[in-house]
Amino acid sequence: MTPVTPALVTARWVGGVGLAWLAPTVPAFAGVAEREPPSAVLWLLVIGVAALSWVMACRRWWLPLALWVPVALFDSALVADLVDPVIGPAVRQELGLSYMMQADVTSALTLVLPLMFANAMFIRREQVKPKLRRDIWRR
Repeated sequence: MTPVTPALVTARWVGGVGLAWLAPTVPAFAGVAEREPPSAVLWLLVIGVAALSWVMACRRWWLPLALWVPVALFDSALVADLVDPVIGPAVRQELGLSYMMQADVTSALTLVLPLMFANAMFIRREQVKPKLRRDIWRR
């Protein structure tokens, strides 16, 4: 029998919370809402875009801009469905106003995050460049 350690208890608790958070994604809705991604998937997309943007910005400041185009296309398709005069009210009725708000917030975040990381790294690069020039001339 495996001894119960605090790390094992924490891992089980984190896994249980993660499964409970993704549980709303399991049921399939019959209707218009089955075409829309679940809110947990939208938030995981935000986390993924943020992580990927950060890693890409650490490599080159402009790399997150390449991620921005596919994300913008996905977000425009998602928001277009939600503002459609036929599909929008049906989604609001089936999934609720909370889903509509979460979809809008996640769309805004996924659009802003790559630009924010690219800008932060660009500014950091511009601040470091004069220091490097001074160090070269001192040698």
